[in-house]
Amino acid sequence: MKRITIDPLTRLEGHGRVEIFLDEEGEVADAYLIVPDLRGFEGLCVGRPAEEMPRITNRICGLCPEAHHLASTKALDALYQAEPPPAARKIRELLYTAFFVADHATHFFILAGPDFILGPDSPKAERNLLGVFRKLGDGVTKKIIDCLRRNKEVVALLGGRKVHPVAGLPGGWSRSVGEEERRRIEQVARSNVELALAFLKFFEETVLAREEHLDLIRSEVFANRTYYMGTVDESGRPNFYDGQIRVVGPDGEEFARFHPGDYRLHIEERVEPWTYMKLPYLKNVGWRGLRDGRKSGIYCASPLARLNVADGMATPRAQENFERMF
Repeated sequence: MKRITIDPLTRLEGHGRVEIFLDEEGEVADAYLIVPDLRGFEGLCVGRPAEEMPRITNRICGLCPEAHHLASTKALDALYQAEPPPAARKIRELLYTAFFVADHATHFFILAGPDFILGPDSPKAERNLLGVFRKLGDGVTKKIIDCLRRNKEVVALLGGRKVHPVAGLPGGWSRSVGEEERRRIEQVARSNVELALAFLKFFEETVLAREEHLDLIRSEVFANRTYYMGTVDESGRPNFYDGQIRVVGPDGEEFARFHPGDYRLHIEERVEPWTYMKLPYLKNVGWRGLRDGRKSGIYCASPLARLNVADGMATPRAQENFERMF
């Protein structure tokens, strides 16, 4: 049996490698995504004061520390049964929204950009961040860098640091927002909307207008028919800070809806000997290995999953593009 190793994987948040095994006919017999580094955060947290969790767990990642920071802070709310006041909730959600914009811009232009913007047939030596910037030109490149910079400024303003925020408290938040800061954040938000609309047009002209990209997107090679999971509000629209967890099946029908605190009734973790990555699955479906289909408890929790579990979007422009996508 022939073995092909791709090591390291690049353009992803973390470390990984892929092992592919071919049979005698040269067909793929098996493949493994391996996360080789032991992070050990569950062990690091044992015996620590609960109040330290927001500052420890956000070190899991340098690209998405805001998500870990807020998850730990909300866990402290539940632990102390301390409901944050409206201002604290809004500041938390505002922080997460600024992170969300910067994180998705990072993913599309820096991590996925070399494949989508340069194309799957571009030379490997050019399929990187510098190649993307050369292709886009100085004007668009500056807009991307400005987007990352201004949203990280908002994160620092609200969270105390640009990376690894420190402001989360049980039932509250340690930083406030004055009128001058509010005006600056509003200016950033308006710039974000303007840029998002421009990038939607850019995506349509750069990616969706190219048949080779559409063939890849629509092909069976990249199709996974799994369950999907995301947070929705009471109207079934995506919410990135609060709400209920909604799960739909491969056919789009609702499978479960539950409070985040009840996750252990619905989610189980699988550990395999060949990777340090945990493999979560739906407890009430069961583990059937890494395969898709209704009988497999594997689920997807991603930007696409958030849209697949949603009945619509919370704002008119988002709703318009939601309908166009589907």
